[in-house]
Amino acid sequence: MEIDLKEFSPDQQQALFDLLILAMYADGHLTSLEDEQLQHLLKTMGHIEESARQREYDAAVTRIRPMIQTIYLAKTHAIALADCFTSRPQQIKVLAAVYQIMNTDLHISSWESTLLS
Repeated sequence: MEIDLKEFSPDQQQALFDLLILAMYADGHLTSLEDEQLQHLLKTMGHIEESARQREYDAAVTRIRPMIQTIYLAKTHAIALADCFTSRPQQIKVLAAVYQIMNTDLHISSWESTLLS
């Protein structure tokens, strides 16, 4: 996953990562390719050491896990995270990244469709 993060603040980078974790967990089908993409994004965010990437990944999963209990919670949280992106170019990049992570397994579930909308 290649995304230019220069125009994203640290809070927006975290919101992007959380949104991608939410998208990944939305269908309950996790793939190693999704994980590789997220690991690459964490490197791009400056988390070079594996332990730092694992810590960030685990923290995001901890924040997101309660939000995937129902589609309503997931959608509400996705909207809140998406509100962090104020410019149209940012929104386009974030939507493309979310779509890419959701489409990694070549199937978009009904939950994923709801989140994309």
